[in-house]
Amino acid sequence: MTPRLFQRYLGVSIIQSTIFVVCGFLSMFLFFDFLAEMDEVGIGGYRFSHAIAFVLLGVPNRVVELAPIAALIGTLWALSQSAANSEFTVFRVSGLRPGTAVQSILRIGLPMVLVTALFSELVVPASEEFRGRIRDGSVTSASSSQLRSGLWLRDAPSGLDRAAGQKTMRFVNAGRFTQDQVLDRVMMYDFDSVQRLTQTIEAKSGHFLGQVNAVYAWELRDVKIVRFLADGSLTQSSLSQLRVDSMLSPEMLGALVTNPDRMSSLDLFRYVQYLKQNKQQAERYETALWKRLVYPFVIWVMMLLALPAAFLQARSGAVGARVFAGILVGVGFHLVNSLFSHLGVLNTWPAPIMALLPSAIALLVAGFFFYWVQYR
Repeated sequence: MTPRLFQRYLGVSIIQSTIFVVCGFLSMFLFFDFLAEMDEVGIGGYRFSHAIAFVLLGVPNRVVELAPIAALIGTLWALSQSAANSEFTVFRVSGLRPGTAVQSILRIGLPMVLVTALFSELVVPASEEFRGRIRDGSVTSASSSQLRSGLWLRDAPSGLDRAAGQKTMRFVNAGRFTQDQVLDRVMMYDFDSVQRLTQTIEAKSGHFLGQVNAVYAWELRDVKIVRFLADGSLTQSSLSQLRVDSMLSPEMLGALVTNPDRMSSLDLFRYVQYLKQNKQQAERYETALWKRLVYPFVIWVMMLLALPAAFLQARSGAVGARVFAGILVGVGFHLVNSLFSHLGVLNTWPAPIMALLPSAIALLVAGFFFYWVQYR
């Protein structure tokens, strides 16, 4: 009976405290985000209403970022208050074991883990897509191009080359990829098996037609083709339209103009596979994929890190001091987590290790403090 009562009583307090912390942090971040957007108001049709919508659509992503820190502070606050009022002591005297307390904390945190995962996989990608549409439809064309140097991609051979048994490669450059799945200023460079340039295809735009099996069809418009023959001569031709088969999907192109931390796990997985198949560097996106999978469970780690505070007596430290320490620990963990992600990309370390190592270290620290307060 005691574990169920403990879970019900402290669970409500922890969840309420966590929501309060999230709202407090959100109000602060929204204020600073809005100030940052004010510098863009009036540029290229970007109005005050666009700035408000852009900031509000960023709330789901902020909630996901703040969830572990808020869970740590909220749990610290609730458990410290319970210890200060001797409520936790009553639970211990009534038969609450340390292992039972750990299980209860995990059960209390399960709804927060599920909500964070739901936001991360469904709500955040949708809200970020709308934010991109606001930017692309309101800001000047130079700003909405997203990558001024253009997109560079390696594509698979065309259907004609595969049918002929020729081993070729193609590199594609595009000025930008818009929200309505259009490529602007497209250049394609085809090479043969000995890496000799065989032809270039220049088009004003490329429009996505659809997918047939694993091949994606694109329609190029206002096309100029230059073919380089084996004898050193060249031929030129112009077409109003040209259909090309490609391994590049709109999702893959969208990944290049989207922060990988704001993509769904499925999109990240597909894009990582595409990069690996084309022998391109995928460390950044693979690390983001593993972080996306691990991040909701960090809430449990942060809550376990706060659990030892309940076993300290009220005289061992004020509630405010413990909460302040929790803020420092939470911010420190966020910085270390980001640092490991960048170090992993720079040094090509395994992405699973880089995603799991900060949480594993925090879990070991939580276990050490839990053991210390029990047997000191």
